[in-house]
Amino acid sequence: MRATILSALLAAGPILSPATASASNGLENGAGDAVTPMPVYDFDPAPLTIQRPSNDRGAFIAQVGEASVATIAQTSPTQYARIDQSGDTNQADVTQSGGGAHYAHASQGGEGNTLDLLQSGIGGQVALVQQSGSLNTMTLEQQGGIVSSGLAAIQLGHDNSMSLLQAGDNNQARLVQNGSGNAMSASQAGENNQLTWIQNGDHLSDLSIAQTGNQVMAVTQSR
Repeated sequence: MRATILSALLAAGPILSPATASASNGLENGAGDAVTPMPVYDFDPAPLTIQRPSNDRGAFIAQVGEASVATIAQTSPTQYARIDQSGDTNQADVTQSGGGAHYAHASQGGEGNTLDLLQSGIGGQVALVQQSGSLNTMTLEQQGGIVSSGLAAIQLGHDNSMSLLQAGDNNQARLVQNGSGNAMSASQAGENNQLTWIQNGDHLSDLSIAQTGNQVMAVTQSR
């Protein structure tokens, strides 16, 4: 199932090429030069669409390992949630509230990871998320309204954190984080926001992006 989520995530748009900028410390012949990660912003990216994969409904948990916990809470018979979890001491919680036909597929593997997904509102929210590695944290919230919105996120590595809050209209988010000791925070509110944010490397700075209105953005940061 993890391969299915990854395929859907990548199908939402191409992963941008890594970009770095060289900064010299002033030594002769470039001795001591360091590569400083510089985020690259694209304010006119290709449209991003994350659709509900099927009309399935219900709650399903598949779990292998020791001392792991998975919970699903739903308030409507039209909602669908699935958690696939493998490894030890992981925790995954999916909460779907409101009357919307929400869809969530969460996959988590490794050790000591935590995933918390909340979907609410009248419009059907869609979330496809994957986390693998150790001691990673994902906190994702889709508040929504009468309009459906989508979210695709993947986090791989060690000791990373990712948080996203979406509220309002047709927000779309695609988050990719790969490495160790990284952090991502993004908040979108209102109308047709779209965000693609990709980080590859270790100990990258949290750009802490917030959008309101009709903003469209793609960001890549690599080390």
